[in-house]
Amino acid sequence: MKRAIILVAAAILTLSGADCLNPPDGTDSDARMKPVGLIQLIEFEDTQGLMNWGYELQQRGLKVLAFIQKNMLEESPTEIKWLADQGHEIAGGYGEQAFWDVDYDTQYTIMSETKTLIEQVTGKPMRVFGSRYFAYDENTLKAADALGIEYVLARGTSDVEVIVYDPDEYKCNIISVSNVTFEDMGRGSLCDYSLWARGSTADEFKQVIEDSIAKMPKRIMFASHAYLGGKKQAWWDVYSSLLDSGKVRWAADFDDWMKPENGVIIRVPLSLIPVNREVQYTTPTPSTPMDELDDIDQIHNPCGAP
Repeated sequence: MKRAIILVAAAILTLSGADCLNPPDGTDSDARMKPVGLIQLIEFEDTQGLMNWGYELQQRGLKVLAFIQKNMLEESPTEIKWLADQGHEIAGGYGEQAFWDVDYDTQYTIMSETKTLIEQVTGKPMRVFGSRYFAYDENTLKAADALGIEYVLARGTSDVEVIVYDPDEYKCNIISVSNVTFEDMGRGSLCDYSLWARGSTADEFKQVIEDSIAKMPKRIMFASHAYLGGKKQAWWDVYSSLLDSGKVRWAADFDDWMKPENGVIIRVPLSLIPVNREVQYTTPTPSTPMDELDDIDQIHNPCGAP
């Protein structure tokens, strides 16, 4: 295991450093020094926060990765199709079980059912999948290859730097998302809910975002549970500030964010890919319960009827 960590760490250093020092000809060096960012929206409760995000992004011309679970696809297909039609990448989500040490047939069935439903709703292929806690194992990759799914989401393995792992044995790639360590609360995704659940305030989350950007990762992902970041004023203000900050070079869309020149991609045998199974907030202990947080005013479609 030590050898695996050393090899992967060396690959990260090799791949992440050169482009920052020598930006391609014709590319503004200041822009190249900014992390290439993408927002991931996660939703499994209702559509208000999701649509608030959608309309705000529409006004800004930004695209996201939307992690959508089965119940949302069944209950709100019109809204999910609207997001897909706007150019947002719809990822299949399964929040009921972490895919660590789950048998192949179970994983295949769940992934297949999710893929079928997303494609029926959106009319587009489902290319990205994630289970609870972004857990995966080799059975996940086998099922993804069998179903033609291109990417699975994984817990972060290199702090805030997003790493894309390309295992030799499989076509499916692994997206290891941005990860942070927050005081004595353990590690988690760079995500509003992840920090809220461990007692963080919105102001503390804002500082975590600023500290993460200051580390100068090449590629970064900010995740928002839309019923928190898209509905609660203090948390929404954090994202509004981020979008207005000019400190991130926002990718045009998911495919742009995934371009090799925009981040670190490591091709190695699966046995050398690190796995993060740390979860320290299975029971949320927030400083302020969700129902005590002030709601934002609902945002409306800027292209809709007045």
